[in-house]
Amino acid sequence: MAGRNLPFWVAVWLLISSIFVTIDALFVILRPRTLPGGKWNYLFPHYNIYIHVDKRYADLNDTFNYGQSFMNLAEMCLNIIALIMYNKGKVGLSVLVAFMVSTMTFSKTVFYFLVSSELCGGQHFVNHNEWKSAVFLYIIPNGIWIVVPFLSMVATGKIIVDCTGNGQTSGKKTKSN
Repeated sequence: MAGRNLPFWVAVWLLISSIFVTIDALFVILRPRTLPGGKWNYLFPHYNIYIHVDKRYADLNDTFNYGQSFMNLAEMCLNIIALIMYNKGKVGLSVLVAFMVSTMTFSKTVFYFLVSSELCGGQHFVNHNEWKSAVFLYIIPNGIWIVVPFLSMVATGKIIVDCTGNGQTSGKKTKSN
């Protein structure tokens, strides 16, 4: 039965991810108070650097990042639901919700990269960076939110498929009365 439980590393990721996405969402939603000179800026000192890496974070007219921040809060809520189910021993629900939220996180982050690319016209938010800044302050930190959710999707998806007989049907039809 242990192979059907939510992997511990996935539960740890959901917890850590919840903390980071909540901080990120609050920084964006509470702007301009969280920007330099704002009364709550002291709570978000690392963003004083990041707003120069991804200019979308300082742009009060960019509604995409604002809306995406509410998606972060929805993601955090689903993470917490998966963790509560995990702690209550509701194995199936915890695995299913973890799979759902991992898929959501993966998709949301890929979409964020696309919207900030030349392909979608958002390159002006990030293309000003030197390559080292782009790699170490934008691609790697944000890429974590693609790689780890993808690995979580694979791990939880495998559990779901294994629990459903590897996706195979028995070929037998049962007669219902």
